[in-house]
Amino acid sequence: MQQMTQTAPRNTRQGGFTLIELMIVVAIIGVLASIAVPQYQNYTARAQASEGLSVTAGVRADVAERYSLIGSMPETDYFDDATDLGITGRYVSKVAYSGGGSSDGVITVTFNSDSALSDDKNTAVMTISTNNPQSGWTCAAGSGMDDNQLPAGCK
Repeated sequence: MQQMTQTAPRNTRQGGFTLIELMIVVAIIGVLASIAVPQYQNYTARAQASEGLSVTAGVRADVAERYSLIGSMPETDYFDDATDLGITGRYVSKVAYSGGGSSDGVITVTFNSDSALSDDKNTAVMTISTNNPQSGWTCAAGSGMDDNQLPAGCK
């Protein structure tokens, strides 16, 4: 007896994604990107602004030491050239100090024009001030900078 072998019918339908499925995936990726890109830009700006706190740590320590010795904020002329302390960084172009006596001590940090903080029109400026260094320092966004770009150490 001969046995006949029958070939099983093959499924001729091809697998894969339809055009509408691919379009839905692209739309979802677009929505996620529209949320992620601005958040990343804010993160980058805050990271660059935190350099302003880092590079001024020595100045803040000098001001605090002088305050503890004389009982008031050091005068602007306490530093040789208070309008430009010669402190720079990757994103910081200039650091200046002003104040003294009964007024607040203010450290002004100016950022480079190529930082994420600055736009085409304005160079970003952050001020760090106190009337008593022992109670802490307060940061404020100056020209060309938004409050949400202040580093986490200022809040």
